[in-house]
Amino acid sequence: MSEIDGNRSQASHEETVDSHIAAAFLGIHYKTLERMARKGKVPADKLGQSWQFLLSLLSEWRKERMISNLTTPKHQNNHK
Repeated sequence: MSEIDGNRSQASHEETVDSHIAAAFLGIHYKTLERMARKGKVPADKLGQSWQFLLSLLSEWRKERMISNLTTPKHQNNHK
């Protein structure tokens, strides 16, 4: 088995966490995270009544947001 196959296998066996743990990881309230999940703004899966998250995907999501904040100007001051 190659290193790539081993990494895929490890990633596919990552344990999911609930919204309380995922929200603590992101530093936000769990209800805020669940609302974001409902709107499709964060990677999540709903199983029954419970939202499930992979911390590795949330970490990637957060990293991508941080990078986009660097490359996308938010508001430019045009006051003279």
